[in-house]
Amino acid sequence: MIDKNIRAELISLGLAEKEAKVYLALIPLGTVGSSKLIEASELHGQFVYQALESLEARGLVGHVVERGRKKFFSRSPSALVQVAEKQVLAAQAVAKSLERAALIPANQTFEVVRGTESFVAHEFSLLRDAPEACELLVIGGAGDQFLKEMGEKLGSYEVERRKKKIRVRYVGSQDQVEALRKDKSNRGSFSYRVLPSAFTGLVNTNIWPEVVNLNAFAEPVTSFVLHSPTVAESYRGFFEALWKMGKE
Repeated sequence: MIDKNIRAELISLGLAEKEAKVYLALIPLGTVGSSKLIEASELHGQFVYQALESLEARGLVGHVVERGRKKFFSRSPSALVQVAEKQVLAAQAVAKSLERAALIPANQTFEVVRGTESFVAHEFSLLRDAPEACELLVIGGAGDQFLKEMGEKLGSYEVERRKKKIRVRYVGSQDQVEALRKDKSNRGSFSYRVLPSAFTGLVNTNIWPEVVNLNAFAEPVTSFVLHSPTVAESYRGFFEALWKMGKE
C-alpha cells in the first residue's frame, strides 16, 4: 500500500509509471546489475532499460562500470526536489536546459570505470580506439600508480602502443625524474618534463584525442572517463602550458 501511494506521488511529479516502479525497486537494492532489477521490478527487460535511461537523464539514477558491466544505483532522494521544482518552474527549467544545451556538445558522454580488472581492460580499449600515430598526454605526479595497476599486462600494452606508433608525453613532478628517465629508456616513444614543485599522483590525467580520463588511484582504482573532443582539446591546451614550464 505504501509503495502504491509513493508510486502515485512519483507519477504526480512527472515520472512515468514504469519509471516510478523501477526507481522504487532500485532504492533498497543498492548498486546492482540490470538482471536483479528486472526481477525486483517484475517488468520486462526492455521497459527496465528504457526507464533507467530516463531516470539517469533526470538525475535520479547513476551507474558505474565493473568488469565491463553496468551497475545501477539510486541517487539521493533529495534529487526528487529538483524534479518537483522543474514541474513548478517549467519555464525556468526549459530556459536552463537550452542554456546547457548550448554549452555542452551533443556527442559528449561520461562513464565511471572501477576496479583493477576493469581499469586494465578500459586502458586497452582506449588504446585500440585511438587513431594511429596519435599522442597520449599524461599529467601525473609522485605516487602515480599506472604501471602498478597494469601489472603483467603492461608488456602487452606497450607492444600494442608501439605497433600503433602512439607517442606518450608526460608532465610529472621533480621527485619522479629517475623513474621517468627509466621510462624514457625502456618504453620507447616516451618523453617527459617535470615541474619544480612536487604534486601528488593520487589522480593522473590522460588526454587522448577525443577522451579525457581521470584515474583516481585509491582503493579501488577508479577512472572517470569523459568522451568529448571539445573538452579534450581544452585539456590539451592546459597540458601544453605545463609542458612549456617543465624541464627534462
